[in-house]
Amino acid sequence: MLRRQSLHRRFGRISRSAVFCAALLFSLLHWATVHAQTTPQAKLFAVAQNGSRNFSSAEVAEVGGLQKGALVDQPAIQAAANRLAGSGLFSSVRYQYSTDVNGLSVTFQLQDALLFPVSLDNIPWVTLADLTTALNQAGIPFHGTAPAAGTINGQIAQQLQKMLEAKGVHATVAYTVSAKPGTDDEIIQFKAAGAEVKLASLQFTDPLASRDPAVQNGVASLKNQPYSVAAIERFDFQTVQPVYLAHSYLQVTFAAPVVQLAGQDAVQVTVPITPGPAYLWGGVAWNGNHAYTTADLNSLVTAAGLSAGQPADGNKIVAIWKSVREAYGHRGYIDATVEPKENFDAATHSAAYIVNISEGDQYHMGKLVLSGLSIDAERRLRASWKIPQGQVFDQTYCDFFISKGATDALKGLPAAQDKIGHYLQKNPQQHTVDVMIDFE
Repeated sequence: MLRRQSLHRRFGRISRSAVFCAALLFSLLHWATVHAQTTPQAKLFAVAQNGSRNFSSAEVAEVGGLQKGALVDQPAIQAAANRLAGSGLFSSVRYQYSTDVNGLSVTFQLQDALLFPVSLDNIPWVTLADLTTALNQAGIPFHGTAPAAGTINGQIAQQLQKMLEAKGVHATVAYTVSAKPGTDDEIIQFKAAGAEVKLASLQFTDPLASRDPAVQNGVASLKNQPYSVAAIERFDFQTVQPVYLAHSYLQVTFAAPVVQLAGQDAVQVTVPITPGPAYLWGGVAWNGNHAYTTADLNSLVTAAGLSAGQPADGNKIVAIWKSVREAYGHRGYIDATVEPKENFDAATHSAAYIVNISEGDQYHMGKLVLSGLSIDAERRLRASWKIPQGQVFDQTYCDFFISKGATDALKGLPAAQDKIGHYLQKNPQQHTVDVMIDFE
């Protein structure tokens, strides 16, 4: 009997999409395939995993709810696979198991899902290190990151809520997927509702931020407001960083805010800043430009006020790349990409750039499609639109028309709409673009 069991194998597979329904459907299909045969229970001897770089075999067993020495069978293994997929930590879960004289061994073939850094936005009573320790002690593997969705996030929220209760803080913890201020990077942000804590003070480790009037005025507006890591990081990006860029500190970095409790309902925050060296403008080389000459593009650099050997104002540099993108949009190259690559010379503190441009196709004006207007309003708006059909499309003019021109054209009408939605419908084969504007 044991010999037959050692040759007896089952395979299972589950995907993250429609996690529980897919798991149930797969389970039913599996049983139909084997003609409703059952696998005798056996002691779990070993759990292994292949494919995951984020979690060990022991951690996979924890997430799956499998304990060595427990009696398991195929439905129990399928249930473990369901839990692994439902956790959100894995984008694909397959398994294979077999029995021998030692018991049952199962191997999970896994693909890691995208994980994002966890941020405790307004929860100063708990550190990320404290949370990591508590979760791991509770048998919930955690390394500071979490998926966009899944049961693991609910477990993290529950653990946080439990830790807050132990500190006398009564709140409901929930999570959202958010963009880290100033970047395209996503984070999993946990927030506590029902327990408000105020920002008592906000300081910076570098003297430039500490003495700059614009920064200090902004700090004054944040004091005594609800504490939020996201709000402080947004302030760093929108107000503090431009000050450093204006002083040519092109590599300025901001570390995570250091938070200290000032009583139960207030915090003192210090933001560590490393300015790096101040740079001089070392020029720019252009690659891939055809619609504009190198002289044309260099004129945009001159217009921004940058010249060789002078301080490299980072705000002006950012403005140059924006003006180049706008110039291409002005000539109908609405798919053009502008990718600057910096070269910082540590010896001379010179900042030079190589900019790769992919122009794409030039587009012409297609149809102007308007909706939500009266006949009179539509007639007036069409008369105000300045790009005839077939003419080179001008993205700059289109943006202006949406933001201001349309509103100006409708002034004086009794039912002028305030909310305007728009969409550009590209027709790549004809190289035309239809402008669709909806008024509500």
